[in-house]
Amino acid sequence: MTKIVLLGAGHLAVHFYEQFTACPKVHLIQWYNRSIQKIYFAKEQIKITDQINELEDADLYLLCVKDEAIEPLSEKIKTCGLVVHCAGGISIDQLKGTFRKGVFYPLQSFTKERFLSFDQLPFCVEALEKKDQQLLCEFAKQLGGIPHLIDTEKRAQIHMIAVWVNNFSNHMLDLGNDLSQKHQIPFEMFRPLIEETFQKAMSMGPQKTQTGPALRQDLKTIEKHLDLITDQDIKKLYLNLSTSIQKKHEQ
Repeated sequence: MTKIVLLGAGHLAVHFYEQFTACPKVHLIQWYNRSIQKIYFAKEQIKITDQINELEDADLYLLCVKDEAIEPLSEKIKTCGLVVHCAGGISIDQLKGTFRKGVFYPLQSFTKERFLSFDQLPFCVEALEKKDQQLLCEFAKQLGGIPHLIDTEKRAQIHMIAVWVNNFSNHMLDLGNDLSQKHQIPFEMFRPLIEETFQKAMSMGPQKTQTGPALRQDLKTIEKHLDLITDQDIKKLYLNLSTSIQKKHEQ
C-alpha cells in the first residue's frame, strides 16, 4: 500500500483527497496546508498539519500547489522519500532538495465543486530514477489512470496544447454565454450544439468537422455578425478567428 502525504489545498489537492480516501490501495497518512482552516474538514479522517517540519514519513509526497510555490515549498521538505509536483508547465528541476524527485501531472481540468473520476485519466510521469518512474506508473494505475512517461520539454508542450483545447475553448463558451444574456437568449438552448461540436471533433477529428460562414467564405454573413457585435474587442476576436479558420482550410 502506497503511503502518501498531500501538500496544498487547491482544486487538484481536494480531488486527490477524495480519490485517495476511496482507494483501498492508497494510504493517505497526512495532509499539509499552510492555512489549516482549508483542510480542517478532513481532521476526522486523516492527520492534518500546517507545520512543514512535522511531515510524516511516506513513500510519496504530492505537491499540489501554485506553480510559483513549488520551489520555495520543496526547499523546506526534509525526507528521503519521493517528492513530486503536479504542474504541467514546471520543470522537474524546480524541486529543490536532496530527496528523490519526480512529476505526476494529471491531464485534466479540476474544480472542487465537481466530482471527477480518475478512470482512464492520462497521467504524465517523470522521475530521475527508474524505480521512481515505476512507482509513479503503478500509482497512476492504482487510481484507475493511464501513465505516460513524459519528460519536462514534452510535458510543457502538452500543457500548452491543453490551454488551447480547454482554457481557450471554455473562454469562447463564456463569451457566448455573455452574449446570450445580453440578448436575453437562454444559454441552455446551445447545449446540444456544444455537446455535438466536441463529440464530433473527437470522433472524426476537428479539421474534418469545421463548419460555419468562415469555412464557406460567406462574407455577407460574417459582415452581418460583425454589425451585431457592439464590443470592439469581441468584434476583433470574431474577425481574427474567422481569418484563422480561412487560412487553416486554404491548405
